[in-house]
Amino acid sequence: MEELMRLIPDEYAAPIRARLCYDRISEVRVINRAPVRVCYDGAYYYLCKTGITRDKSAAFIAGEREAEGIVMRACEHSLYTVTETLKRGYISVSGGLRLGVCGSGVTNGQALTAVKDFSSVNIRLPHQIFGCAAGLCAKAVADGTVKNTLIISPPGAGKTTLLRDFCRLVSDRGYCVLLCDEKYEIAASAYGEPTLDVGCCTDVISGIDKTRVFETGIAHMRPDVIITDELFGADIESVRRAATCGISVVATVHAKNTDDVMLKPEFRAAAESGLFMLYAVISPAPRRAVTVFEEASI
Repeated sequence: MEELMRLIPDEYAAPIRARLCYDRISEVRVINRAPVRVCYDGAYYYLCKTGITRDKSAAFIAGEREAEGIVMRACEHSLYTVTETLKRGYISVSGGLRLGVCGSGVTNGQALTAVKDFSSVNIRLPHQIFGCAAGLCAKAVADGTVKNTLIISPPGAGKTTLLRDFCRLVSDRGYCVLLCDEKYEIAASAYGEPTLDVGCCTDVISGIDKTRVFETGIAHMRPDVIITDELFGADIESVRRAATCGISVVATVHAKNTDDVMLKPEFRAAAESGLFMLYAVISPAPRRAVTVFEEASI
């Protein structure tokens, strides 16, 4: 909680401390000159002096440069240290917080060189729910191996939380896990040490793109399993190479269900070739149930 309190104005922090349960908050959204919103138990409310409300007229209204203030506190007033991730739309903060950031791009020809005039931020809070992946783990781990598994959910439904717990469970069973934590939100490492529990046998590579992690990890770390968040079509070839090397891959993708995944050409080709053996679909909040499909049923 303290990292969130450091980022937001004291007037926002006071009702969160006094009135809200931190574990039920997944987002704090701030748009300049607009009502401040909180995602609480999977639903959006306005943040107000007494906590949360559906009444927009009671909400805190962000200042005209509120987003910039939050960004500057997130990077400890050193924008140059977060330039590369800002160009990709986010800032990672210790403790696993990630800020989605909107603003104006600065370009040099076709290249994006910086982001300025910050207009809004979405502070996303990680949560560790121990045991939430136990059912998936029971189906994915069999006969001494981990099945290639794709976790499917729309944004904000809990896929990273599920993936984190799966990583912990598999690692604590003694499998050598290589965790590609590209955006510092799964292990939330600070100074080389995970601040969230990802298991005792997990090697973590943070802040590096998936292609490079797959290449170097396979060559030098000898993992049994590679775990990574948010696959895109361009990443499928890296997954395929790992599979042909005898390494299992567990990853996530943004989609509502398996039908949506099959609309993505690279993922359809992966399914047709049997690359993933299990598909775990998370239903949206508030239910957030996990339904597991065998490859043959897709």
